[in-house]
Amino acid sequence: MGTWKNGTVAVVTGAAQGVGRATALRLAQEGVSVIVDDVQRDKLHSVADEITRAGGSAHPFVADVGVQSEVAALIDEAERVYGGVDILINNAVAYGGPEEADINVESTPDAAWDRTFAVNFYGAVWGTRYAIPSMQRRGGGVIVNVGSTSGFSGDTVHAAYAASMAAKYSLTRSTATSHGKRGIRANAIASGLILSPTARKNLSEEKLAAYDANLLVEDFAEPEDLASVIVFLASSESKYITGQTLTADGGFQAHQPWHAQNHIVHPQAPIHEPVLR
Repeated sequence: MGTWKNGTVAVVTGAAQGVGRATALRLAQEGVSVIVDDVQRDKLHSVADEITRAGGSAHPFVADVGVQSEVAALIDEAERVYGGVDILINNAVAYGGPEEADINVESTPDAAWDRTFAVNFYGAVWGTRYAIPSMQRRGGGVIVNVGSTSGFSGDTVHAAYAASMAAKYSLTRSTATSHGKRGIRANAIASGLILSPTARKNLSEEKLAAYDANLLVEDFAEPEDLASVIVFLASSESKYITGQTLTADGGFQAHQPWHAQNHIVHPQAPIHEPVLR
């Protein structure tokens, strides 16, 4: 996908599983050297080993992106091991807050707000802050902030999570604007439901059916599907795209909220049978 300059280095946070893991693997397949970061040490080292066995170059580093000093150390490690950073994928996420306490603006305790924003928003702020000087020394760079469509729409739960996603998208636009002429591109991706192994384990058939009724494509995305979009935004193929939040949600944001009940709201409309899988 696109062309990569020799010695391209990427930092991927939240790389131990799911979308982060798939993105790190895909970048390594493209010949990019990857610093993989996560707080799950064993899974993280497993990802790095998987990349190395496949002939790629990866270096694991355990850092909690919700702690500023650890984000600084992560970028320093990229400098020490590979000589700098060209791509930063801010993918690590906190969802639900401490003990799944993120409910609504009235009920969510301060600790859940603090932790959610520390990881989802400030982690991206700090990563961007510390990576930009390295990128500029190397002739420019790309930042991709990974988020959720929750940043666009209200819900009855996860108020802190949704607010942190919206803030992340605003950060993306500000970064692209302030540093575009300094060689930095910044984009975000707003993801719908991705059927990672964790999601498959935690979602009931009833919940999956409710989501499925609002899909405009044939099936849910796997982590690899989102990784391909992230890598596109990080590559030269997207060199004319910056300051944007690209939605990858199977069409959830594209239709009216009563789409799944269209047979009730618009009984005169033709009925479209779902594609058999």
